[in-house]
Amino acid sequence: MEAIARGVVVRDGRVLLMQEVAVGYWFFPGGHVEAGETPEVALVRELREELDAGATVGERLGELENVWDGHHEINHVFTVVIDVEDPVSQEPHLAAGWHRVADLGVTDVRPRALADLVQSLR
Repeated sequence: MEAIARGVVVRDGRVLLMQEVAVGYWFFPGGHVEAGETPEVALVRELREELDAGATVGERLGELENVWDGHHEINHVFTVVIDVEDPVSQEPHLAAGWHRVADLGVTDVRPRALADLVQSLR
C-alpha cells in the first residue's frame, strides 16, 4: 500500500487539478510520502516539485482509500494555500489547471471519492 499526500487548493470557487496528459484524467496535486516524511511535509515538497509553488498546509480533510488495477493507496487529504496565482506544471507529462468546484461531477477526476468529498464541502 502506498501513502499519498493530496492538496485541495480552492480559490474563487475553483479548485486546482493536475492532468496526466497522456491519458487525460485529472487528479489533486500531491504525491508519494517518502520514508521518514509526514504527509504534510511530503505535500509541501510535491507542490514545490510539480508546480514550483510554496505551500501552506491547512486542515486535514481525512484519509481516502483508493484501489484500482492492482494498486492500493491511502490518500492523506489537506486544504492548501499556494503562493502562485497561475501555477504551471514543472513536469512535462503533467498539466495544471483551475476547474470550477461545481463542475467536478462531470470532470474525470481520480480518485472519484476525493472529487465527491470536495464538492460536498461547498
